[in-house]
Amino acid sequence: MPFELTPALLFLIQAIVLIAGPFLLWRLSGLKHVAPMVVIQILFGIALGPSVLGHAAPEIWHPLFAKGSLAPLSGLALLAVVFFAFLTGLHLDLAEFKGRGRAFVGISLSSMMVPTLVGGALGWWIVDAFPEMAGPKADPLLFAAGFGICVGVTALPVLGAILREMGLIGERVGRLALGYAAVNDALLWILITAVLALAAGGSGSFAGVAQIAVLGFAYLAATELFARPLLTRLMNRIAPDGAVGDMVVVVTCAALLGSAAVTELIGLHYILGAFVAGTVMPRRLAAAILDRLEHFATLILLPFFFTLTGLKVDLDLAASAQWWVFALATAATIAGKVLGTALPARLSGESAADSWRLGTLMSCKGLMEVIVLTILLEAGVLSDACFSAMVLMAVVVTALTQPMTLLAGWLAGRAGARPA
Repeated sequence: MPFELTPALLFLIQAIVLIAGPFLLWRLSGLKHVAPMVVIQILFGIALGPSVLGHAAPEIWHPLFAKGSLAPLSGLALLAVVFFAFLTGLHLDLAEFKGRGRAFVGISLSSMMVPTLVGGALGWWIVDAFPEMAGPKADPLLFAAGFGICVGVTALPVLGAILREMGLIGERVGRLALGYAAVNDALLWILITAVLALAAGGSGSFAGVAQIAVLGFAYLAATELFARPLLTRLMNRIAPDGAVGDMVVVVTCAALLGSAAVTELIGLHYILGAFVAGTVMPRRLAAAILDRLEHFATLILLPFFFTLTGLKVDLDLAASAQWWVFALATAATIAGKVLGTALPARLSGESAADSWRLGTLMSCKGLMEVIVLTILLEAGVLSDACFSAMVLMAVVVTALTQPMTLLAGWLAGRAGARPA
């Protein structure tokens, strides 16, 4: 007698597959030493979508992972992204930027702005050559801006994981890469806020854009002037010894969800609010909060986000435009990130090996790229076809980060060993 696939049973089956599947594949197959888990999670999500499982076994895909069966997962996916954005902001210690010197600032800005400008120029050409890549709300300038941001992204948390796996987290090159990535993340949210304001207000509605921008800056000022000291006093009272108990966890979650709700209300994305909440949390509690929340968010919640992302990825082997966008975006990302970081680093006095390793490390994309792509897709800046091509680019470039870094160090070492 066939069993009945009740909503509760469907959800439990989906949860088991999504949480355990990519983790076990990553740990047991030897892929742990080849690629970070986020790459496996993204590929696993894509494999469960219409591009792979939907074509190969539609009789399995439709009852388990078709769009209608995933409605209960949307809330979990939203929570996953909100918590990830918060944890990214928590990783970002603005105090570390002080006293770094002009070279650090110059390399940090170059590592973000060079690939962003290269991507913007490429996006301007793409929207003319392949107009179907633009979303319904995007004019050529808005699409080019959004595309450029996608090319310029560096994923701070995934980069940290790669550095730990390579044994570089405690070395100078690792600390520099994390510092550059932190500046990249800060610049990313400024740029994405501007694009979201344009998309929400309409490219021809200056008043709408100005209103959202004013509200956004007012919110940032309020969080700095009022929320930060209020949170500091409150945390000092409920966690005087630095121990993160239940009360701290609840207050933290309420603060990040409230911040996300405010930015969503004023016309910006809820992810921005969650990120801002992470930056204003008391630094003395950051490590303890990360210890309490990070594993649950990344191992339990994020797989639900990847599933919904995978369902949006529909790669058509016959669609040459998608593959052109993927190939060009991949080339622009690697070239822009490597050259935009390595050349100024070399000019500032870094060794050839460290300069090229810094360049390859900064090309890391990971989940941050997928989140940015999801934001731009929901905002109508990117089309579904462009989104699919760019997700594939993010997976490939992130998977290449570690081998490219090893190759860059090896080649620079060989060049330095050659006799004059």
